[in-house]
Amino acid sequence: MANIRDRRDQDRSENGELEFQNQNSYLSEYRIGTLEYPEGLRQNPDLQHWVAFYINTRDKSIGGNKPSSSYTSSSAGNTNYVDKKEQDRVNLLNNSGSKLSQDALASTIPVVRENAGKLAGAITFITKIGTGSKIKDAVTASVLVGGAARVFAEATKNLNLPSLTSGSTSRLKDVITLHIEERPSVKYGVNYADTDMGLLTGLLVEGSAAATAGNLKGALPEMQARFIRSLLKVPVLNNITELATRERTNPFREVLFESVDYRTFNFRYRFFPKSFNESEKIKSIIDTFKIHMHPQLSEQKLFYLYPSEFDIEYMYGDKVNPYLHKLARCALTDMSVEYGGEQFSTHSDGSPVEIGLTLTFRELEQMTSERVKNGY
Repeated sequence: MANIRDRRDQDRSENGELEFQNQNSYLSEYRIGTLEYPEGLRQNPDLQHWVAFYINTRDKSIGGNKPSSSYTSSSAGNTNYVDKKEQDRVNLLNNSGSKLSQDALASTIPVVRENAGKLAGAITFITKIGTGSKIKDAVTASVLVGGAARVFAEATKNLNLPSLTSGSTSRLKDVITLHIEERPSVKYGVNYADTDMGLLTGLLVEGSAAATAGNLKGALPEMQARFIRSLLKVPVLNNITELATRERTNPFREVLFESVDYRTFNFRYRFFPKSFNESEKIKSIIDTFKIHMHPQLSEQKLFYLYPSEFDIEYMYGDKVNPYLHKLARCALTDMSVEYGGEQFSTHSDGSPVEIGLTLTFRELEQMTSERVKNGY
């Protein structure tokens, strides 16, 4: 086994180790180690496998383009975020359903503004007609409302209102890094449904078969009977007919593809802090997850601002592990914390001697064969 591993290491060294390192040189942009458990992660030979949780915060925030990171000792402001070059790299890699929705929203807003008058006028006209208004009155009302909507759209065009902007994200420099405690696993799922194609499809199939066999005349009575059966869809009548004829109507059932399951991933950890420093780091890690899984209220408390999103990577040493599956951008949907083991106990300063943490992430993008070919 050692010889095989040595040969693999040699092959990688000869055939692209430099390129592989360049792909992971972005790690120097991050403050790796500030939110890390346990001590010695990445340095200890037994702790070379770890998980990196990158945090992408909402650019919509109270008091500025980017929210400050109050949970860390870093200075507030943009110094908490990666530089433009790294952010551009992240944006290029991010093909999540969330980002696609944001892009769609951003492209829709100008269209809505441009056609605000037409939309408002049409809605008013339909409403007036539905309530029994005269045509003349309905037209007058829709023109007035449409004109007002156009004026409003022009007035707000250059205001850059936060509620009418795309919910883009920016990545923090601080990364949560935890050891791999349980073996990584991934589950793929797609959904199919049994569907009755109905009478029309059945007649097309029957007619085609009959025409091919040169027996259309002989098929006509059966087709007529099928029409009659379809009309007798009342359960009692249908059952009586089937009992009398000893025939069951062919539903022409087909299995049709419906959708792809969103993948979910669970991470479970047991923390046993051996020092005050480890207890503080564990507390910071838990607080960070809690803060970024929840939404923020807008300044006037009229809107929820979407929570942060997470990019997750399986690492080996200081590199992404190419032998494990990739994860698309995720939302943290469930989190549970247990303080103490079977019998609750703490250190002399009150910090628990054991803490259990369970995290459930859900991908924001559905898998396709193209994504799977790229390692997802």
